[in-house]
Order: sequence, then structure tokens, then C-alpha cells
Amino acid sequence: MHFFEKVLFLNMINLKKLFLHSVIYMLYIFPYMINSTNFSSNDDYIEKGNIKRSIEEINNFKYDNEKIDEISTNNRKKRDIIKSHYNWTSPIFYYSDSRINYRIIKQAISILEEHTCLKFAKPNNLFRIPTGIRFLRSRKCYASLGKIVDKGWQIIYVGKECNTVVGVLRLIIRTLGIIYEHCRLDRNFFIKVYEENIAQSSKEDFQILPQAKIKQLHLPYEYGSFMHFGMFTGSKNKMKTLTPKDLHYKYTVGQQESLTFNDVKTLNMHYCSKECRIRIPCYNYGYQDPNNCYKCICIDGFEGIHCEKLTRSAPWCGPKELYAKEKPIFFKLVGKKKCIYHIRSTRNRQIKIVILKMRMEPTYTTTCSIHRSLEIKFWLDKSVSGARFCFQKYSKIIKSQSNHVILYYRSKDARSYVYLYFKEASQINIHRE
Repeated sequence: MHFFEKVLFLNMINLKKLFLHSVIYMLYIFPYMINSTNFSSNDDYIEKGNIKRSIEEINNFKYDNEKIDEISTNNRKKRDIIKSHYNWTSPIFYYSDSRINYRIIKQAISILEEHTCLKFAKPNNLFRIPTGIRFLRSRKCYASLGKIVDKGWQIIYVGKECNTVVGVLRLIIRTLGIIYEHCRLDRNFFIKVYEENIAQSSKEDFQILPQAKIKQLHLPYEYGSFMHFGMFTGSKNKMKTLTPKDLHYKYTVGQQESLTFNDVKTLNMHYCSKECRIRIPCYNYGYQDPNNCYKCICIDGFEGIHCEKLTRSAPWCGPKELYAKEKPIFFKLVGKKKCIYHIRSTRNRQIKIVILKMRMEPTYTTTCSIHRSLEIKFWLDKSVSGARFCFQKYSKIIKSQSNHVILYYRSKDARSYVYLYFKEASQINIHRE
């Protein structure tokens, strides 16, 4: 090769390298930034090395997301409730042992009355009422599943461990016939159970009920259900008794703070489906309110009579609708507030979210609190609880199943923060919302 040919060849190589470096810089080091108080320059909190590592993790995330997509595909939408020869009818009478704090019973009942068509009544004379629920103080916590006798009082045993509002509420829901979420017929698609770690006294609480004994409702598997055990519940050796197959939900299972949208819907479908004679349309996963047939019950993030509108956003939250693009959009959330964001892809593509760093005070490691967490609804069905995150040391990558993601930031502490970015995925979305 002649001298001039060598020079020309080397210059072409250098130009090619310069072009590649420029492309990388424009795509990843200098992404498009949104001009808002909630969106921040990468110079404020992100090092270039972290961005590079996060981009590499996104590019290598195909296998994990294929497994998550398979989990969702296998979601047969059949939530289970016990079949019974006898059904509870309103008002459901109840009577409490004098050794149990009556306010605990009353608060648990009030939650059910507020969210369902069920009504409860406390009789003056126990012996004049043919059937009902009786709360007795005991060393154990136990409630029969569903109504087991036509006449007579059905006993709920309230021990020290469940002598709380949420403890009593779970026992009442069991008595109403709602099985534990992790005992559904389809549970093996969604969780792995470690039988060798379950205490003998808890074995029954992990058994899948025979199909002949249950009535199936068309609702998806709910990792965030009030009736779902946590990863260490019922353990005999401090080892895990179950883990979600979608690992994004490992800090969501086992929450005992509130009923989820689908927990309430399960009760309303079973007990309240005949309350409204005239049907009205409900959108965005809402359903008709059995206590007010002229409006719908909406998931958090939508409002309106028919759930047709996005929930109004507080001024300090910034825009409630965000749009993912090809380039990463960095998003910073800091402090004490409660905000909801709808992230959409206008080009009918899936969305990738990368949590770079976060901390919710106080921090929980077993189950993230609904009041102190970042919740991301990335499944196609937005009636299902999102995955909750409250502490993240390393980057976490999430890919949506549709062109729509709902993000909830909830914090009661000024020290809390979340740094993340989102962008369009390369795949064309097969589930458009």
C-alpha cells in the first residue's frame, strides 16, 4: 500500500471512530431533558458511568422480560372464592367477646361496609338471632373458610397475633369465603412455594384447594392482595416460604395495610352483582359501584362517573401525562408528596423504565409500604397492583407489556427520593391501550 493510501485509510478509520463516539454521546450521554421541576439535568445526580451501565443492562434484559411476559400470558384471570351450600346475606349479624377490643372489630367491619354492599349489625340479644359471626378471644387466630352452617353462630377465633384491625379484617374476609391468593388454582404460574420451609401448623394455609370446592371469578392474579402471604410467612426456619416468579414483586407480596382494588372487586362480584338493575359503562378497568349504581369505582389514577378521566394532579407534581421517546428522559422525584403519572408511548411501543437510585424513609426490606414506595403498574391489566420499590442500591430495569405505564410516588418523609429514566423500547407493542 502506498504512503498516501495508508494516510487516507487511517483517516477513514479515525472518522469512523469519531462518528461512533458522536452517536453514543448524542444517544446516551446527552439525552433529551424535560423542562420541569420534576425533571433534572443529569449533571445534578447521575455520573456517566452509571448511565452507561444502565444502558448496557437494558440491552441485556431480554431474557428476564421474556419470563415476565410468559407469567402475564399465563394469567388466566380466574380469582377463586369458596363454593358453599350456604351464603351470607345482609345484614350479617355479629357479636364480640368482652375480652376483645370492640373498636378493632368495628373498624374492620366499617372498611367492608364502606367499600362493598355488605352490611353488618350487632344484635342486643345474641339468642334471638339464628345465625351470624361471633368473635371469641383465643390463643390462636382462625376462621373457617366461607359459611359452613345454615343456622347457628360461626366463630372467629382472635388470638394475640391477629388482635388488630388488619388481623380481624383478614379473618372476616376468610369467613366471607375469599381464599388466600397464593392458594389459587393457577398459583404455580406466579409463585414458587418452598414446602420444606413451611411450619407444620401453616401447611394448610399453603394448600391449593380442589377445583370442585371453589368458584372461579375472572380476575387476574394479585401479588399485592391483602390475602397474599409474604415471602417469609409461616416459615419454620426463617427461610422463604414463597417467592414471586416476577421478581419485581418480591417487596410487594405480603402487604397488610389495605385492601387492593381487586380484593374489593372480588367481594363485590360475589355478594353485590345484583345490586344494580340498570348497567352503566365503566372504562379503564372500573366497575359499577354497588352502593351508588350511577357511578363507577375507578382504579387509582382515573376518575369521573365512568372512570373516563385522568385523576387531577397536584401543582407540585408537575405534568400527569408523560411521553416516552427514543432517547432516555430523566425523572427526579424528591420529598414528601403523593403523585400519579401516566407514561405513554405515542408510537405504539413498549416502555422501559430504569430506576437508577432511590430511598424511601423509613426503609423496609421485607415488604414495601404502600404509603412509602414507588409503585409501577407495567402489566397490561392496570387493575392489578403495581410492583412496589422502597430501596434500590443498583439499577432496576422494568419493561412494560403495553404502551402505557402508571407510576405512583408516595412518601411521607422529606428525605425520600427517586431517580429514574424512561424511554421507548425497541419492540413494537402488541397490546395497545
